[in-house]
Amino acid sequence: MMETGLEIEIYDFYKIMSENQILLIYQGLFDQDMIKSVLSMTEKKLTQELVEESIKKRLFNIMVEGLQNICKHQIKTGDSNENPMLIISQSNEFFFVITGNLIADGKINIVETKINQVNGLDKDELKELYKKSRLSSVISEVGGAGLGFIDIARKSGNKIDFKFYPIGNGISFFVQSIKINKVN
Repeated sequence: MMETGLEIEIYDFYKIMSENQILLIYQGLFDQDMIKSVLSMTEKKLTQELVEESIKKRLFNIMVEGLQNICKHQIKTGDSNENPMLIISQSNEFFFVITGNLIADGKINIVETKINQVNGLDKDELKELYKKSRLSSVISEVGGAGLGFIDIARKSGNKIDFKFYPIGNGISFFVQSIKINKVN
């Protein structure tokens, strides 16, 4: 058998996926067709896992919001190693929706401020901010009204974890992790 060295890396990747109970991982460009495919694969996997319908619905809503944000805001550098990614994993208590995509350094402060604002609110305050934002929202040039982080926090019932990893040339990699309780 010919060895390229990649076999060892694949096995290490397999172990990481097994240890972290990763249900789905995708890296590549996201568009509406890809979102449909990813949702379909996730639905099949969650059905196999016998996940409760209400939990599935919340998980899907959060996935859709995260994937739409990637579609609207992904930076395309032409380097296939810098494509956005999605990971769905689980623990005994939670499902995790983790997204990662390139972001212009000039947008980091805006994103960080919005997430920190949302993370600082309780359930009732989030509901009020959501109502207020819907009533006073202005659709941006990329088609969003700024409700994404609010909606994610409301549906997950948890804080949004995030981090920016500088890449260079005015670009960073933005990782967002949302946990969804397995019990209502």
